[in-house]
Amino acid sequence: MKKTAISIIGNKQCTGCFGCYNICPINAIEMKYDEEGFYKPNILENCIECGKCEKVCPVIKNENSNKYIKTYGAWSNNEEILLNSSSGGIFSELALEILNENGIVYGASWENGNVKHKRIEKKENLKDLRGSKYLPSFVGNSYREIIEDLKNNKKVLFSGTPCQIAALNKIVKSDNLITIDLICHGMPSYKSYKKYCDEEFRNPVTKVDFRSKGTGWINFSLIYYTNILKNNFHYMDKFFFGFLKDIYLNEPCYACKFKGTKNGEKREADITLADFWGVPKELFNKNGVSLVITNNEKGEEIFSKIKNKIFFKEVSLETGIKGNPSFYKSCARPKERDMFYKDFDKLSFNELSDKYFRVPSLMERRIKRILNFPIRVLRFLKRRVIKEV
Repeated sequence: MKKTAISIIGNKQCTGCFGCYNICPINAIEMKYDEEGFYKPNILENCIECGKCEKVCPVIKNENSNKYIKTYGAWSNNEEILLNSSSGGIFSELALEILNENGIVYGASWENGNVKHKRIEKKENLKDLRGSKYLPSFVGNSYREIIEDLKNNKKVLFSGTPCQIAALNKIVKSDNLITIDLICHGMPSYKSYKKYCDEEFRNPVTKVDFRSKGTGWINFSLIYYTNILKNNFHYMDKFFFGFLKDIYLNEPCYACKFKGTKNGEKREADITLADFWGVPKELFNKNGVSLVITNNEKGEEIFSKIKNKIFFKEVSLETGIKGNPSFYKSCARPKERDMFYKDFDKLSFNELSDKYFRVPSLMERRIKRILNFPIRVLRFLKRRVIKEV
């Protein structure tokens, strides 16, 4: 008898990609949150040890032939799409292209306070898939459903994290499947998010707009939807701050196997999307700019179909990823992570935050900015001297 994938790699290396869950022929796998708040497979007693989950586990074996094509800065010319997207609205434009061809789109959405992958075939439902969701998504049977969609000669667009795309590519191979991955910082813990929400709000949180542009694209806010909306600047939100400090990322995120290389080789999806952080001044749009990287000819072809609906300009890969080191580099594992989880059930979220990732006050931020001003001036002058020379 063959071993299950999870028995080979162990829980700490499992990304929660849902590949094993979708390939199991007798539904002998449940995906549940583990003690840290990440989806992991639980093997049921009816497992027949067929070995199919081992074959599709991208952690055990993963390879692709993707080669970097081009890099763009871009945004949608549709103001409604642009303002309601996390960055430049390029995902929505690509999704609309597929829907206009009578195709199907899969992406992460909110459902009863949780993030789940959703299948849509109508344009009016696209709004549910817009926006960043910095939480583990319950992929469910999406990969199985995609197989059926493709059998029915439908074009399919699937958006997800690189590890989810890697799993999908192990299960499905088709010219009619277009994939989009994200420049992923890492997956934060649902358990940490839930603890924060339960202590912060009297009523359940139904959804979160993690990237509200009400305060601007660069200076974005988080909006928590309860009976009373709460709006936090991202740098003042304790859950988001802990996420950015990498305290409660999924263990394999600290050594991600699915980023590809610095020169753009071996990305998992046909297209990679991200915010164009550090965008050159001549490409800046206060309402958001998408970084678009095409990883193969299929990706370049689908992107070319929306060029009449967007602003775009080609840039070098080096320019594109300068402000996005997560394109090729994993976050360092904080030495405090183990102690954070040991204290998790003993302390409140506020106490955990104060101990492991204290959020600076506005006054502290202003003082730091003032103290760093001379350094910024020197860097600016140095760049000017280099350009003039």
